[in-house]
Amino acid sequence: MALGKLKAAMFLTFVVLFGTVLALSGVLVWILAPGLYAVSAIALVLFLLGLTIAMTLLQWLIAPWMIKAFTNMREIQQNEYPWLHEMLDELCKKAKLKKKPRLHIVNDSTPNAFAFGRTRSSSFIALHTGLLESLNKDEIKSVLAHEVGHIKHNDIVLITIASMIPIFVYYLIIAIGSIASRSRNDDDNGISFIFIWIGAYIAQFFTYLLVLYLSRVREFYADAFAGAATSPRHMRTALAKIAYGFPHLSSGRLKKYGKTRAFYIADPYAAEALADRDKQLKGELEESVKKRQKEGRHLDAGKEIESAMEWERTRTAAKFTQIFSTHPLAYRRIDALFELENDIKKGVKAEDL
Repeated sequence: MALGKLKAAMFLTFVVLFGTVLALSGVLVWILAPGLYAVSAIALVLFLLGLTIAMTLLQWLIAPWMIKAFTNMREIQQNEYPWLHEMLDELCKKAKLKKKPRLHIVNDSTPNAFAFGRTRSSSFIALHTGLLESLNKDEIKSVLAHEVGHIKHNDIVLITIASMIPIFVYYLIIAIGSIASRSRNDDDNGISFIFIWIGAYIAQFFTYLLVLYLSRVREFYADAFAGAATSPRHMRTALAKIAYGFPHLSSGRLKKYGKTRAFYIADPYAAEALADRDKQLKGELEESVKKRQKEGRHLDAGKEIESAMEWERTRTAAKFTQIFSTHPLAYRRIDALFELENDIKKGVKAEDL
């Protein structure tokens, strides 16, 4: 997605989301005004809005605590993995972040990373051990830049605000339907409420789809920052590995672990920490690495990635399931990173995104 289209899509999505809320609020005021006057109608809208904000605010406040409590993560101290901190320092300068996000490592073999927190100044980035095991340093830097991009763009706050809208719309439809039903003196209020509830649920569902679309657009935007701050090529290969599950494509050399790092069944940094306490485990891991090296590759990775991307491009089912996802299909993100190279040639920099 070209940068111009990307920004237009974000703007229009916000217009539709908040336009829906304003339209429904107007309907509620119009229905109530003849009997309760506009002031009472506005008071009801404000009450419903306050209730929605309170629920969302509670979620926003406790979310970081819950993520830490229910995820096997720990903070990476400044003296640990200095290369990661150096990368983050460089990216924060490009993103013009006043406060550096706190780095965490999650003991999970899934190659993944995510940003969380409340604001730019209270944010965290978590990297899975599976990601550190699977990608080379250039690719890790691109993934780290993607998460920094989310923080730079205030995506945590924006998506939290957007997520209020489906809840607010649900309450508004219930209020509009209930008041309209009473004003008509319906004898069968039970059946009327069922239809009102169905209508409210449908409205909530479609506005939720808009929030998911907004989330996917923000992912493109974070990719754009990552590509401009590091390299579109490294971001593309990182996405291919993460999305299609081919960690053995890693080509970078780490000073300590070299090419053997991609074959570890657990992150080698974690394995090294355990080795001081358990020499037997260290020996078993080394034996496992040697065995995996002798086996060689089990798949033609290039062919399988090409096949996976072609399936996403041509199958309607893949495009349909994307509607219900917070992230775009990997092939679309990879294609967008190819387009980004043209924007970079025209002078687009990470600081501009």
